[in-house]
Amino acid sequence: MSCKALLALVIASTSFVSSTAWAERVVSIGGTVTEIVYLLGESDQLVATDTSSVYPEAANQTPKVGYQRTLSAEGVLSVRPDMLLLTTTAGPQSVLRQLEDTGIQSKVIDTPRTKQGILDAIQTVADALQVPAKGQNAVADVEAAFDKLERPQNWTKAPRLLFIMQMGGSPMIAGRDTGPDGLFNLAGAINAAGDVQGYKNLTPEALMQAQPDAIVVTSHGSHGSKADTIWRIPGIKSTPAAQAKRLIELDTLLALGFGPRTPQAIEAIYQQMGDWTP
Repeated sequence: MSCKALLALVIASTSFVSSTAWAERVVSIGGTVTEIVYLLGESDQLVATDTSSVYPEAANQTPKVGYQRTLSAEGVLSVRPDMLLLTTTAGPQSVLRQLEDTGIQSKVIDTPRTKQGILDAIQTVADALQVPAKGQNAVADVEAAFDKLERPQNWTKAPRLLFIMQMGGSPMIAGRDTGPDGLFNLAGAINAAGDVQGYKNLTPEALMQAQPDAIVVTSHGSHGSKADTIWRIPGIKSTPAAQAKRLIELDTLLALGFGPRTPQAIEAIYQQMGDWTP
């Protein structure tokens, strides 16, 4: 069936649905949003997710409608949703406008970059799914997890952390307004690449300027050789991180996304920094 035919069919089938109607067929776009749906115990409503939705494992087994930044209207409409949950990073905009024209309910959740942003995202998803009380309980639990965190006493000065992403191409570093940047701020650390915006290619000059105390990488797909690969990057040997061989490995979604498990990511940073002192 063509995209145009699908659009016509869905518009016809949803023309009577109000903006507050109960949703039974939900498509969740974005790993953090999907994780929240599962946290709320509302996964039975999910008919599909995007490819960034890999946690919990059950989410990885759901039908996929593409990657959140490169969605197609045909892919989303093929699962006949009556509600879309998506973050502000979803796109392209032309596809989102097509989906909006169908009349399907949609709720856009601000991509969180702060503690309050995480709590707001949880409640926003809960309200969209018409389970506000579950949202309030989940918010309280996550807030309590944040409150239990204790910044290491030996951190008399904030450590400089550098996130390096290796996804098959050239290594990249995470600057301002990225998931790792927000994570480091919440942990009480300094983003060693904080002078750049977004993700940038890693260069020896950037390493020289960053002078990180530790390197942070994702552990997804690693088979035990990640440390060897990192320490061979040109220019890294002169950094404090390389001299101390201090490498922090985090689950991919923990490092790149802000969500209910962010307190766990912060605790992992504290533990893997060990006895570091300024």
